[in-house]
Amino acid sequence: MKIVFLVLFFIVNNLFAHNCQNKLFSISTDGKNGIVLQNLVADLSDTCHLNVLVKDNIAKEKLKQEVKYLKLKNQTLDEFLNFILKQNGFFYTLDNNTLLISYIKTQNFKIDYINSIITGATNFSASTQETGGTDDGTNTLKSTFNFDFWKDFELNINKILTAQVDTSYSNPTPIIDKLTGMVTITGTKFQLDRIKGYISELNKRLHKEVLIDVRIYSVRLSNSNQTGINWSKLNLSFGSDSPISKGISASNIIGSSSIFKQGTLTISGLLNFLSSYGQVNSISNPKITTLNNQKAIITVGQTINYSYKTVTTDANGNAIQSDNIDSKFVGILLDITPEMSDKNIVIMSINPSISSVSPTQLNPGLPPDTYEKKLNTIIRVRDGETIILGGLITDETAFTRNGIPILKEIPVVKYLVSSKSKISSREELVFVITPHIINLNKKTTIQQTFNLPNLGGL
Repeated sequence: MKIVFLVLFFIVNNLFAHNCQNKLFSISTDGKNGIVLQNLVADLSDTCHLNVLVKDNIAKEKLKQEVKYLKLKNQTLDEFLNFILKQNGFFYTLDNNTLLISYIKTQNFKIDYINSIITGATNFSASTQETGGTDDGTNTLKSTFNFDFWKDFELNINKILTAQVDTSYSNPTPIIDKLTGMVTITGTKFQLDRIKGYISELNKRLHKEVLIDVRIYSVRLSNSNQTGINWSKLNLSFGSDSPISKGISASNIIGSSSIFKQGTLTISGLLNFLSSYGQVNSISNPKITTLNNQKAIITVGQTINYSYKTVTTDANGNAIQSDNIDSKFVGILLDITPEMSDKNIVIMSINPSISSVSPTQLNPGLPPDTYEKKLNTIIRVRDGETIILGGLITDETAFTRNGIPILKEIPVVKYLVSSKSKISSREELVFVITPHIINLNKKTTIQQTFNLPNLGGL
């Protein structure tokens, strides 16, 4: 066996030869033959009077491997150990004159996340008919979501642990405590470094927050504007009050096909524009804060309770009738799922829906008939920019009875002294949505978040 050309220089900076913390090390090989790590550690132990303890059998075997090429110059003891041990996948600790070396380590990680599973689904179906009345197909739109963070996290951790070249070690199953957010993993240095990087980036993205400012307006369309609001006529430079967005373009107005110049959108300007199409009412102005990739749900409406009967049969074939009570939400439902990038870009999945009860119930023994209209869109905006969603038009029908007061309420008599009239109206709902990314490392006031003027101490 060829002799390895090995030069080990010690530059002593104090009077004690065994004090290696104040020495610089240089080492090189000729590049033709390797140097065994075990021999290198033994030489270092003799030179610095170190006690060496190898903690696991895998580390003992790995120390027998050769390093084909090594060249270091003027390295401190810690730098020297980092290079020959850490770079080759070993863990080590140096406490006084004791050097502990291992290849396997158990490490705890912290994930700050609640133990919950979020599921849901939105369905919409429509059928088309040919002239003869034959159904030629059904179109179905289905939006589902199932967010189980801990299940996905466990799958990803196992994928990282199994994506290794070194097959000399088989990892035990990671311990994941969902209630405390504690994750305990045993693995090699390369595995734990990948896990650490993954969890660090995961925590950074999980804990991003966004405040979503939502304004919901109802425009009761006038007789001359029954087709709805023409968004191509929107002027973006109305008024002089505080802007609710930094900028807006055609892509921010759902359903618009015209190109708008960059401008400032104000509440007064928007309301002036909407009022030209009919009577404008502010339905709701909620502000909701949610974490990255977490669904925010806003509802405006009422819950209708209803009763219905069911018939079952017992073991003898006798019919048993039961009275049941249930409820159904009717009104406006808006769910928003934001995703924030590192460049203050917000991608939002927005799903507004409107439901109303049919004025004529065909079968009182069944749940109430409802009408529903839905939108489903995904849009990308910058922090503080505004999205406008329009086009959801509802038709309302109401009946009023005109006649002599009091008498018009008396059964039978009311048909002689009163008349019944039908009133129809159309309304378009407008959603104005502005996301504001919250910087948790920066103290932000209400004025700064919403670009408000100084209101005297607010």
